[in-house]
Amino acid sequence: MPKSLTISRRSALTALGAGAALAVLPGCGGGSSRDESGGETRSITGALGTIEVPVSPRRVVSVGQYRDTDAAVALGVVPLFSPDLSQFVQGGVAPWVLPELGGDELHIVDVAELPYEAIAELGPDLILATDRQRLADEYDQLSQIAPTLSWAEGYNQDDWTTTTTRIGEALGRADEAERQLRQTNDAIAAAIDAHPQLAGLTFTLGPVTADGAVNTINSTADASAEFLAQLGMELSPAVTSLPSSGIPGRAIISPEELELLDADVLLLTFNTPEARTTLEANELFQRVPAVRDGRYVALDLPTALAIGFPSALSVRYGLEQVLPKVAATLA
Repeated sequence: MPKSLTISRRSALTALGAGAALAVLPGCGGGSSRDESGGETRSITGALGTIEVPVSPRRVVSVGQYRDTDAAVALGVVPLFSPDLSQFVQGGVAPWVLPELGGDELHIVDVAELPYEAIAELGPDLILATDRQRLADEYDQLSQIAPTLSWAEGYNQDDWTTTTTRIGEALGRADEAERQLRQTNDAIAAAIDAHPQLAGLTFTLGPVTADGAVNTINSTADASAEFLAQLGMELSPAVTSLPSSGIPGRAIISPEELELLDADVLLLTFNTPEARTTLEANELFQRVPAVRDGRYVALDLPTALAIGFPSALSVRYGLEQVLPKVAATLA
């Protein structure tokens, strides 16, 4: 996805110079081999290859779209640079990441095209790329710069627990990764206990693009659908039977079929304010029972990212943002 805030290669090298080094990380886990300089390493296997990672990596770069940075920051590591999210999030840094930075600045860079030279200048000893869609084409070149952690199964196939665990292993922070998993699972359990009224309710959810096309998730395997399903809700059977559009797991709803969006709770996100204004003014949309009866929730883009690309941090943020809105529509 394109980014509106970019840092040129020269600017990246200036901003991310020697002063951007990470704090020293405590080592844990025994290394079974040594790198060329004699330091201990540990082996981590990914779908694109096995890497030898320093036991205590100090200079970490994140090139994955969302979740690599989430996991690293959750584990107490601020990458040397991170992808810019300013097209979706004001300021370019996810709101669930900001409170975890502890006053440090997260340097954001447009990585639509990877700035290999800038990455090499930083001298990283680990590159996080478990959330990089084009990694299969970029892996060899990145691996020439530093050990590069790929996904375990495939792009967007690893769940947030797998990603958190593997990045924790790579950073030598397995114990902290376990703590993050427990904290997020505890938050999910607390949300279920606090909102028993959600159990068994149906929902529909999807994005409305800038051109006004109404998409709805039609797959229970979609991360956003799984987010609500873990709270006891069920994706509406009316949409699970719809054929997918060009994007797997999504169906396009024509203006004449907007009633297919009806469910106990209807949630939509909008790529632009204009798209929301246009749809909400549509008389056919207003006739959808969920809309007519006040069971419609509009989610902002950061919240949509939080539940659509889940991490230990973003799941907790999503619970805080989504549940009060859904509960209010049911009150």
